[in-house]
Amino acid sequence: MRPFAVLATALLVSGCVPTELVRDAPDDGTPVGYPNHTVEQIIAAVEASVAPVRSIAADGDLSFTSPNESQNASFSLRSRLSDTTVVTVRGPLGCQAGRARVTPDSVFLVNSLVREFAIGPITAADALVPGASLDARVSRAVLGLLIPEDDVAWSLVAEDGRYRLTGRLAAGTSRAYDVDPSIWRVVRVIEFDTGGRQSGTQEASAFDTVDGVVLPRRIRLERDGTIVEGEHRRLVVNPDDLRLRFRRPTDYETFEIR
Repeated sequence: MRPFAVLATALLVSGCVPTELVRDAPDDGTPVGYPNHTVEQIIAAVEASVAPVRSIAADGDLSFTSPNESQNASFSLRSRLSDTTVVTVRGPLGCQAGRARVTPDSVFLVNSLVREFAIGPITAADALVPGASLDARVSRAVLGLLIPEDDVAWSLVAEDGRYRLTGRLAAGTSRAYDVDPSIWRVVRVIEFDTGGRQSGTQEASAFDTVDGVVLPRRIRLERDGTIVEGEHRRLVVNPDDLRLRFRRPTDYETFEIR
């Protein structure tokens, strides 16, 4: 079974009626210094802008599209960015379809519909979010809080009010970040395989100011013909009561994923 198949299956059978997307976003403008910022300045500015977010609670809608299926569901996400993210997927009438817990070294997936429990290393999440095993990347990707790595020799291009940082990673693959300097957020990541072919994208849009922090209301992840889109309808930054609840089932079929 491929990584994330448990939650993917849950999504496919938990269809709900999608609702209209939010479109509120902060006012933007070209920042002082554009287009002359250096790579170091860009990374530092993005890092500083997301630094206030230590934890987050989000609720919203999900759509899952593969070559053969297209369905919708709702979700609840609770994340302490330093170590733990818990996601619950629900179908009609609030029935729980699946749960996931992501830690710095592991992924735990529960399919409530077929009573299956999957365990795997954090690298299993790379199938959906490349590099998920590094720096809580899977959590930051779904929350629009990605920061370009500071140990990569990035090339820099300024165009259409944005910066693009492109560089080769240690594994021989390549990555490009599109940064919007008006809000100092990564708005798009493009992944390339070792042959230079595009292998995946991660996009953040519909930015809003929540508790004084700029966050995207919409996230889109694509890889291998599978597209996952999330619409954050409720966002709370650094909530007092995070409630990272995840109970490992004892009577489900258990297997490992890689």
